[in-house]
Amino acid sequence: MRGVVFDIEGRFAHFRKIYTNSSSLSYLVPPRTTVQGILAAMLGYERDSYYTKLDKEVFIAVKKNYPTYMMTHTLNYIRAVSTGELSKPKEHTQIPFEVMASRQKVSYRVYVGGDSFTDMEVLIKRLKSNQFVFPPTLGTAFFLADVEFVSELDFKEVRVDDFVPVSTVINSSFVYELKMDEMVLLKEKMPRAFGNGRSIKPAESYFVEAEGKPVNIKISPEYSCWLAEYFGNTEYVMFM
Repeated sequence: MRGVVFDIEGRFAHFRKIYTNSSSLSYLVPPRTTVQGILAAMLGYERDSYYTKLDKEVFIAVKKNYPTYMMTHTLNYIRAVSTGELSKPKEHTQIPFEVMASRQKVSYRVYVGGDSFTDMEVLIKRLKSNQFVFPPTLGTAFFLADVEFVSELDFKEVRVDDFVPVSTVINSSFVYELKMDEMVLLKEKMPRAFGNGRSIKPAESYFVEAEGKPVNIKISPEYSCWLAEYFGNTEYVMFM
């Protein structure tokens, strides 16, 4: 399967959990819906126009490059009970806001594949030239991100009966057995796709290794993983 790999990174990130209300908590990694938005920004898709296209045509996987940690800050928001108070606010409210940081940098490796994705060559060209229609961000508009092209490649589908070290975030329903190595393994429920009117389709559970280490798993017989080979690297990835 035709594909491309790139890194997206910055000083801070925030990927808001869908079930939070007044407190803005963050996922450890960008959900698939967030990566869809990043790709849409790079390619210049209009808001709310790309959900079906990127859901059906594109395969997405994500890997953490460095360990991260969370900080909680308090932001001042406008407290409005009418539309007029949006332009002339009378009151403000303070909201806890979780920010992700790292001793090195907040960095993710993104794998994008899809033989039927009509804009794959355009995406590769834009990644190589580092020229995007809209600036990519790490979750919010004020966390601008740097993007670095890694490689274009062909993903190879493989079926393995034994344990394999999967580098990327793993959908928990794909896992038949986990090898409990020394690691910090978390399970997060994240959105996968949007429906009509920007409605969230049912969220799915994913295993995330907090420090970005590969996770050794046996894959359920009905699923497969993909081999990514580039610049001497050989990685097993699973699409979200």
